[in-house]
Amino acid sequence: MAALAALACAPSADSTGPGTCAPSVRHPDAIGCAYVYGKVTDTRGMALDSIDGLVRLSDACACSSPRVEGDDNGVYAVVVHRLPRPAGFSDTATATVVALASAPKYPRHITGAAYFDTLQLVVRFAPIGAVPPPTEVNLRIPLP
Repeated sequence: MAALAALACAPSADSTGPGTCAPSVRHPDAIGCAYVYGKVTDTRGMALDSIDGLVRLSDACACSSPRVEGDDNGVYAVVVHRLPRPAGFSDTATATVVALASAPKYPRHITGAAYFDTLQLVVRFAPIGAVPPPTEVNLRIPLP
């Protein structure tokens, strides 16, 4: 989990946290970041691997929308970067985390769509150089 966060944050003494908020190669002009992590399971609580999805934020946020990729234990971690905007820095935004069981090994809905789960939440941002507060989002995908 920390390895994923390390792509956009400086190293942390706490291996389960995001570290210090820093711009990334993809977002060199970032003015802040938020850290979202969690676990994806089925409705029985069994971890689901090979999960993908994303963290969606509105256009008004001026934020990145990073992909969610679960590891073999269903665990994921992403850093959302807040980019410059006319309204300046805001420390919160509404986001939707989406996780899809889209790997070939998972069954599909009768419509052909992947089974999924979503959760809307408020993420909290920290300015560059500060440690963003972690936001835990656990999702349950109702596989048949």
